[in-house]
Amino acid sequence: MKTIIFVAFGLLVVVCGIMLGCGQQIKTPTATSSTTSAATITLSGSLGTGVVASGIKSKAAASGYKVVAVDNGSGQTYSAATDSSGNFSLDIPSNISYEVSIIDSDSKYFGPIVMEGNSASSEVVVGIIPIDNTNLGTITVDNSGKKYAKPNTGPSGIINSSDKAAATGGTPKGTSAGGKTIQSGITNRTTGADLDKDGIPNIFDADDDNDGIRNGIVTNPFGPALSSSTVESVFLSSNIWTTHGVSAEAKNDISMWVNVYAKSGKLDEIQSVQCINVPASIKDIATIRVSSSIGNPSSYPAENSLWKNDSYRLHKTTTLTSNQWIVSITPKAIMNIGDIFVIRVTYTNGGYEDFFISTSYVLTDWSRLQTYNGTTMPTLEGNSSTPLAVTTSSVDVVFNKPKDEDGNTLKGLTYSISVGKCTNTSAPYGVPSSQTETKITDAGDSFSTVSTTISLPAAGVYYVVPIAESKDGQRNGEQIWFEKQ
Repeated sequence: MKTIIFVAFGLLVVVCGIMLGCGQQIKTPTATSSTTSAATITLSGSLGTGVVASGIKSKAAASGYKVVAVDNGSGQTYSAATDSSGNFSLDIPSNISYEVSIIDSDSKYFGPIVMEGNSASSEVVVGIIPIDNTNLGTITVDNSGKKYAKPNTGPSGIINSSDKAAATGGTPKGTSAGGKTIQSGITNRTTGADLDKDGIPNIFDADDDNDGIRNGIVTNPFGPALSSSTVESVFLSSNIWTTHGVSAEAKNDISMWVNVYAKSGKLDEIQSVQCINVPASIKDIATIRVSSSIGNPSSYPAENSLWKNDSYRLHKTTTLTSNQWIVSITPKAIMNIGDIFVIRVTYTNGGYEDFFISTSYVLTDWSRLQTYNGTTMPTLEGNSSTPLAVTTSSVDVVFNKPKDEDGNTLKGLTYSISVGKCTNTSAPYGVPSSQTETKITDAGDSFSTVSTTISLPAAGVYYVVPIAESKDGQRNGEQIWFEKQ
């Protein structure tokens, strides 16, 4: 049996910033791979693209898709890929309530499978409780922009009528925007695969509690703990540390890390780690980064080489505080809400676990100084070679809040500013080893900027970075150099 558990998590990237949900699929070489004592049944069917409407059937096979069934109680998740004819088959425990979703062939979350409802429905059924082997028949994957799928013939006998999603004209409310917009008239559940009842399971939902704040920004995102006996955690993280006045696109300044942490004493049980599905937006252009943050991983590829030329592998490092498998990349493109990474951890005994990660937000901006002492920041001054001259020991600064993929200020981030005096006595002044970071009180979501005062007590060059940070520790900012005269 293949078993998956998704654990949501966040990734803050500028322009390509992401917050994610992560999950796990298990396969071992023996018959003892099941993590549940329930009887195993097969859930099958065939995906085809078309328009979900009365009397209209799917027209073309949806090959290379993934079908994901989420256990409504535990969050345990099971998946299978469709073949060239759109057919799929996955093994699941019987007599359990599931919600079923689809990942498309570009490794992007598509939407849920609606089991019952019509174009007049204000609620649709998204849950099933299969007891025996079940074939859902042909399922139409709507290609008219509705972002959900529906069996051409309703799956009678297995419908879980108590598991419904709020809908508009039969379309689940969350599907049009990946769950990221607040939906009115919804009362959240306290448990279940879809807390806010917008039709998108928590593991794929950009805002799983319908509070208008993306997952991972003010609280850790929803999800059960991994059930792996070997892997402690799997996650992506990123930051962007730009330099004032640099005109390069932010997508080229993003630093992203993919990490797999093993449990204590288990690192050597891992044979290899590879990302077997990469979002289409970056799979052909993402490049390798080399930095001290990755330690000294074995057989690591050359900097700036294409990640795809290394088969999207991670590499083992034993020189960091936490021994792990790791890779660092520059995505080189703007990613999308719902982009999915699938990371396969293969073990020395021949088994493997697949971990799924989905994005919840994409930034298009980062924290940068707008004014100092009431003066607009110049473009050509304020870098490591040409610091911006000031004569006062106290400098009032205003910096912007990052924006999301729609150009709106991203809610819920916390802010700080880091200041350090440079030790270099001539340009380039570089980054000082000692800095003081001070938290800043945010005036509220209705404000698009943050204000504070920094102290430059003695003559010299100072390194200053305004910082935006999410709950899960993802940070971004812009480096500026001031010279106190």
